Amino acid sequence: MFLWIRDQKWLPTTYLSLIALAVFGVGDYLLQGSSTWPATLLMVGSVAFSRPLPWLSIALFSAGILTPQFLKLEPQISLSLATFSLLVLAAFGTKLQRRIGYALNVCFGVAAFIWLLISLPVGGSFYGVELPTAESKYALFAAGFVAIIAVNANAWFFGRLFITRITHVGTNFDRAIIERELATTQLSLAEQDRRFEIARDVNDLLLEQVSATLSSAEAGIFSAKLDPTVAPRLLENIYEGMKKSHSEIRRLSDLLGLQDVKALALPGIRDLPKLFVSYREFGYGVNYRLTGYPMQLDDGAELVLYRIVFESLENIRQHTAESTEVDVDFIWQGSAMQVVIKDNGEETRNRLEKALTGYTEQEDHRALVERPTGPSLTALQERAALYEGSIEFSKVPGVGFTVSAAFPNISKYRKDTN
Repeated sequence: MFLWIRDQKWLPTTYLSLIALAVFGVGDYLLQGSSTWPATLLMVGSVAFSRPLPWLSIALFSAGILTPQFLKLEPQISLSLATFSLLVLAAFGTKLQRRIGYALNVCFGVAAFIWLLISLPVGGSFYGVELPTAESKYALFAAGFVAIIAVNANAWFFGRLFITRITHVGTNFDRAIIERELATTQLSLAEQDRRFEIARDVNDLLLEQVSATLSSAEAGIFSAKLDPTVAPRLLENIYEGMKKSHSEIRRLSDLLGLQDVKALALPGIRDLPKLFVSYREFGYGVNYRLTGYPMQLDDGAELVLYRIVFESLENIRQHTAESTEVDVDFIWQGSAMQVVIKDNGEETRNRLEKALTGYTEQEDHRALVERPTGPSLTALQERAALYEGSIEFSKVPGVGFTVSAAFPNISKYRKDTN
């Protein structure tokens, strides 16, 4: 039912309100007569507008709860529709609407119940519930107060639970979030692994240097013993210190050697289609085009290309609205290749805001003279430079942002298939 209500704003709640009118309206009429119709119609209206117009629904059930008191009627069974309206409101309303709806439902419900107990004389009854003593009013008030809060709290909770389950749990959107988190984790592990490789190379170099120094120090000890004027104690201390350093560096080298087996393969060009699917689920139209014949590059080069596309898509997701169109072009030509990522985020924003002018002359001037900067952009430039590449960032006035990465000698980093 919640999928039906989510996908169509007016039709589901209209049908539900008609059913409520037939069931609760007839029930109230049989119990108390035609004087119940004003409150019943208000409650039925709150159901009809709970999905398309939440604020109007809140106003209707607030008035519907209090109406029987002004008409001097007993509580109507149609008042339970306020709980159903709150259920739908909790699922599809904004945070402010949900909070105000719950607060007014509880406050007016408690106020109506208190008014009923005050106006009901001792010894009186309603719907078969008798109040033989004044103390019974207090007991009934305590029970009613707890029941009103509990019922409305459950309606609010189940509304949030249902919308969360149908929107996220097991849906394509949920899988898109997992794919994005996996991509982020892969990049982090890949960067960490590259640092380990560098540290391991440096460690091996230091190990050789320390080994050579250790041999020299050991030879110096014997030379000093032959010549009393040489301070052998100094050489012995050097020898002991270098021996300890050698032991620690050897231990570190063995520890880093365990990183040969990687937990996850480095992400590369082959993983881009899955990344594009996840961003399409986020609401962005990602179009992927391949021109020329791609090469099989080594892991480091593929990681840089993947990182450029990933960071560009993340930047688009953070700074543009949903429904933004993104074009990702991989162009291979001989020994060179180019990656171009373009978006129409500014055009989409202007269209959503119904702007009459796409851009001004000042924006056009800024786009020509100002160069986009930022830590993430600088990091991408540094990574591309490792493979003799360069990246240009540009803003197209009234359209969006463009990232262009060129690698004129990418064939030097072709993967060795032997």
